Amino acid sequence: MKTETTVLLKSRFFKYLIVFVIVFFFSLPFTGRMCRASVNTYRVSVSTGYLALRTAPSYDSSNEIGQLYSGETVEATDYRNSSYWYVYSPKLGCSGYVNCDYLVYAASSSSTWTVAVSKGYLALRNAKAFDASNEIGQLYNGDTVDVTDASDDTYWYVYSPKLCQYGYVNRNYLYGGSVEVWKVSVSKGYLALRNAKAYDESNEIGELYTGDIVQPIDTSDSCYWYVYSPKLQQYGYVNKDYLYGGRSTSVVSSMRTVHVAKGYLALRCAKAYDASNEIGELYSGDTVQLIDTSDATYWYVYSPKYAAYGFVNRNYLENETSYPIRTVSVAKGYLALRCAMAYDEDNEIGQLYSGDTVEV
Repeated sequence: MKTETTVLLKSRFFKYLIVFVIVFFFSLPFTGRMCRASVNTYRVSVSTGYLALRTAPSYDSSNEIGQLYSGETVEATDYRNSSYWYVYSPKLGCSGYVNCDYLVYAASSSSTWTVAVSKGYLALRNAKAFDASNEIGQLYNGDTVDVTDASDDTYWYVYSPKLCQYGYVNRNYLYGGSVEVWKVSVSKGYLALRNAKAYDESNEIGELYTGDIVQPIDTSDSCYWYVYSPKLQQYGYVNKDYLYGGRSTSVVSSMRTVHVAKGYLALRCAKAYDASNEIGELYSGDTVQLIDTSDATYWYVYSPKYAAYGFVNRNYLENETSYPIRTVSVAKGYLALRCAMAYDEDNEIGQLYSGDTVEV
């Protein structure tokens, strides 16, 4: 009887101990990094200055431990406070509290891109600069990254599943990706791009007219969506009731080839002939992917050459490119897929065997 009682007490003790440990663990703010991109990723959105990362859920200059700027991301881990959330900042490498009014949901904004380098590797960095001291990882041909902020002209903020890390990479060595575009439709006047989710003339930061395009970043609000405007090259909020289309009606997956008698075809950030809005030069033989062809003159396209989106004059694009299919045939071994036009084991990025097909 004494033995049975002892065993029963021990059993109950361990059960209560396990429950206590589980409850205690989940009652604490989680500061560890999981080896994957968080589904609770939020983007900082401030009209001016920065969003302070703090050691306590209160507004006090003495508790600031870091500065977060518009476009940078954080991983929210504790939402219990109605004003200050506990988050992890990949940029700063630490956790703290931020005012949640300056965060927008960013999970829908990320897209997967693939690394392409002619030799060596693409550095993952902790800052937007070419400097050996800020390298935190190495990405090779075929590695993929999830882009979370593509607002900078050169350095994009990404998450690397391979390295389980966030950082900056030179966007010129990425290809692929995807985009969803919506069109503005107003009966008169313009649709205001705003720095806050409210109808107030003081928060207007730009004007969008019928036919202009925006890329949705956060569509969780029932009225105001957070978007990127290629025309204005700005992020902001717009009333979603004046947008139509989306991926199902706006994205065209066909390719066109540039053809100019001389000089180049300008890739522009706006639908206008203006030297100030040029963001790239496309020459005869370069290709673009059509995104929106609704305008009579300027089409919105993706340029694989620049890994950038913009507008081009449609009159300098040839008819749809036809890509023939070819079948691999080797007597033995495999046919190497390479990142450069050379026979070199260092530039192999894949293996193709007899019977495999490729699109030329």
